[in-house]
Amino acid sequence: MFGSIRLGTILGIPVGMNWSVLVIAWLIAFSLAVQVLPVQVPGLADAAYWIAGLTTAALFFLSLLAHELSHAVVARREGLTVSGITLWLLGGVARMNGEASTPGAEARIAGVGPLTSLLLALVFGVLALLVGLAPAGELTSLAAAATGWLALVNLILAVFNLLPGAPLDGGRLARAAIWRWRRDRRQATRWSTGLGQLLGYGLVGIGIVRFAIGDIGGLWFVLLGFFLSGAAAAERRSSEVTADLRDTRVVDIMTRDPLRIPATLTVDTFVSAALGESRSSAWLLTGPAGSVTAMLDVDQLRSVRGRDRLSRRVGEVATRIEDAPVAYGDELVVEWLSRLEGGAQRAVVRQRGADETDVIGVLTPEDISRAIQLSQLRGREGDRPSSAAGRPHSPGRVLP
Repeated sequence: MFGSIRLGTILGIPVGMNWSVLVIAWLIAFSLAVQVLPVQVPGLADAAYWIAGLTTAALFFLSLLAHELSHAVVARREGLTVSGITLWLLGGVARMNGEASTPGAEARIAGVGPLTSLLLALVFGVLALLVGLAPAGELTSLAAAATGWLALVNLILAVFNLLPGAPLDGGRLARAAIWRWRRDRRQATRWSTGLGQLLGYGLVGIGIVRFAIGDIGGLWFVLLGFFLSGAAAAERRSSEVTADLRDTRVVDIMTRDPLRIPATLTVDTFVSAALGESRSSAWLLTGPAGSVTAMLDVDQLRSVRGRDRLSRRVGEVATRIEDAPVAYGDELVVEWLSRLEGGAQRAVVRQRGADETDVIGVLTPEDISRAIQLSQLRGREGDRPSSAAGRPHSPGRVLP
């Protein structure tokens, strides 16, 4: 899950946490224990403030988790697959395979998040009032201050997420509205991500001005602004790729005839004599019986330097075929991309069926890039970028 710490599964959805959450949790707890709570409820022991601060920080991240879970639950009801939720530096993200099929579905998935945060703000606000009505005491006052802070923060979270710029929920609501109005998903994405970039630049400008007048809190605006503008640009690129490859299968664009080389070759021999035989960035290695034993990629070759190239064999740096990422020939490319984890960008392609050990090709970033370029040249979404689909695959060229 993008290098996150696995926390468990909720409602069948894997939940993880990026290490950056620990940093933010500590900053929130520190701010509450040292600055906010002592001012509102003076005179308590430091331990009381720290216990309240740590508990409140934990409840804050549970609120973020509830926000993302609401997105995930509604997305599943709309027919999407949710591959996981990750909490990180500036909140959280629910990773969904595919996109909403209609503007209405898009609006429902996006709108439930801010609604959940508003409901949490209401719940914490009512709790703060009820605690405040309890018999007067320092601990009850501390609990009221903590729940009041949670109510305010969830309200801010809801309002901020409603700002009309992707990737915020308000940006997705704007995309749904534009999509329904213009009847063009791609144009709606361009407009909503453009609004997101403008919003990000605006926050950066506000942050710079605040920092210039001596408010160090302006750095948070700068950080948040850069994040939003970058995320909006990334969402636009991802959406364009999805549109270009919407109906394209892995078998349509994969490298069908990958070079097969003996695993006993040295890296130097392969680079000097065999690399020119293939324009791919991934190759298959074979064992003594000729069966495929590993997948080698260009990054693994680059990792071997100097005189080590003369002695190290390609089989020593390649990925065992059992551990190599797998794509299936009948799988949609966008589905494969949506389940990518970590830095894996290349995969061996297998055919579903009786013998899934048969490797029928490799899928590389170059294959995907070429498919996108061909689709854009055709000028129509969903065109198959290769007419090779359906041809029987060959076992691949073998380097003796």
